[in-house]
Amino acid sequence: MALLEVINLEKRFGGIHATDNVSFEVKDHEIVGLIGPNGAGKSTILHLIVGLHKPTSGTIKFESKEIQHLSIHERIKKGISVMFQHSRPLSRQTVLENIELSLLPDKFRVFYPKDIKNKAIEIAKKLGLDLALDKRPNELPFGIVRRMELAKALALNPKLLLLDEPFAGLSHSEVSEFSRLIKSLKAERFSIIVIDHNVKAVKDLVDRIVAIHAGKIIASGIPDEVISNAEVKRVFLGEVQGTAFEKKPLDQENSILLEVNIKSLKYNKAQALRDVDLIVRKGQFVSVVGLNGAGKTSLFRAIFSFVNYEGDVKWQGQSIQHLDTADIVNLGIAFVPETRELFKYMSVEENLSLALQKVEKNEAKNRIEEVYSIFPRLLERKKQSASTLSGGEQQMLTIARALVQKPKMIVLDEPTLGLAPIVLEDISKVLDYMHKQMNLTILLGEQNLHFALKHSDRVYLLEHGSIICECTMEEFKERIGDKYLA
Repeated sequence: MALLEVINLEKRFGGIHATDNVSFEVKDHEIVGLIGPNGAGKSTILHLIVGLHKPTSGTIKFESKEIQHLSIHERIKKGISVMFQHSRPLSRQTVLENIELSLLPDKFRVFYPKDIKNKAIEIAKKLGLDLALDKRPNELPFGIVRRMELAKALALNPKLLLLDEPFAGLSHSEVSEFSRLIKSLKAERFSIIVIDHNVKAVKDLVDRIVAIHAGKIIASGIPDEVISNAEVKRVFLGEVQGTAFEKKPLDQENSILLEVNIKSLKYNKAQALRDVDLIVRKGQFVSVVGLNGAGKTSLFRAIFSFVNYEGDVKWQGQSIQHLDTADIVNLGIAFVPETRELFKYMSVEENLSLALQKVEKNEAKNRIEEVYSIFPRLLERKKQSASTLSGGEQQMLTIARALVQKPKMIVLDEPTLGLAPIVLEDISKVLDYMHKQMNLTILLGEQNLHFALKHSDRVYLLEHGSIICECTMEEFKERIGDKYLA
C-alpha cells in the first residue's frame, strides 16, 4: 500500500519550472532515494511534501488523503517528519535537551510530562548517542550532531521520514554507520525518502530510486536499473562528444602556476584533507570534483591561507603558505567563494568598485565597463542592491567582482550551487569565454559532474579528503564515470 502519493506535481517560481508533472509513490516500510544534479528539483519536491512550498498544481496524498492544503504543523501531526541538510541545534542545550524539546506536546503546559526524558533517552540510545547526552552540540563531532538531528526528527513520531542530504560532510565510515542506522529504522516499520548527492551510498541503501533532472523524472525503479540508465548517465556525466565545449590546444610544457602539496588539514580532530597533490598549469581549466563534504572548500581555504595545514602551496615556484589572504590575492589569484560574500545592501556597481579601491579611477572605470560587456544583465541592474538580484545574478556579480581584479588565475567554489538549469548555461558560457577569450587559468571546485567535465582539461576526483584520481575529461568518463555512480 502506498503511504505517500505524489501525483502530477508542478511548482513554478516565476517562469521557472522547479518541478514539472512529477509523480511517484512511497510504500509502507520502503526506502526511496531521490537523486539528481544540483538544480534538478529534489529539494523543491521535499519542500512541497513537508509543506514549506505550496504546489502550483498537482496532488499530494498521505494515507490516501490529500494534504497539499495542510500546514507544516498539520502534516507533522499526521506523521511526516524531516531532517534537513543544515544542522541548526540549540547550542546552549545538551543533546538530551534538544531531543526533549522535539517531544514536547502541542499545547503549552507548565510542567513536562514525566515520561519525556525517558523517551528522549530511548531514542538517543537507538542512534548510539548514549555517551553524548550531557554534551552540547558545539562540543561534538559533526557526525554525532547529525545523529542528534535524526533523533529530533524521530522524536516527532513519524510514519514517513524525509532525509535531506544525510551523508553530506560525513567520512566514509560515518556514511556506512549512518546508512546502517537508516536501515534499522526501516526494520522498525518507518517509510523513508533519502535525498543525497552521494549516489553510491543511496544506491546501496534504498529499495527504489527516482532520478530527477530539470524538474522532471527521467528514470525510476530498482537501483541497478536506474544507475545504468543511459539518460541518468548522460545527466550526471555528460557525453564525451557533443556536450563538451571545444578544448583549446594546451601545451603540457606550460609553466606551472599553482602547485599544492597538502599533507594534512584538520578541524580540531576531524581530518579534512590528507595527502592532496595538485598542479595547475598556465592556461589550464582544472576541475576538482567530489560530493558535499569531500574537501573541495577546505582545499581552497588552504590555498588562500584561511586555514592552517601541514604541507606547502606554491605560486609560480614560490611558497605562499606564510602569506596572508590579501597578499595571495595580490599575486593574481582571485577567489569566487561558494557563499558568494556580496555586500547585499550595496549596489551592483558599488560591489564592483570595492574590489578596485587601489586602482586608478579611469582604469577602474574601464575594468567595470569590461565586465558589464561580459555580464550585460549586471549593467541593466547596476544601481540595484545586490540583495534584490536573483541567485544567478548574484553569482554573476561574484564572478565579475573577481574579474575586475585582472587575475592570472581564478578559483571558483561550487558556482552552480542552487542555480536553475537555464542559469547554469549562462554561467557555463561565461566560464568558456573567460578561459578561451580572456586566456584565464581556472581552478573549479564542483559536485555537478556534467557541468565540470564539459569544461575541463584535467579532472581531480576528491573523496573523503584525498585525491583518488587525476585524469583528462575523456579518461574520467571512460574509466571513472560508472564507478562514480555505482
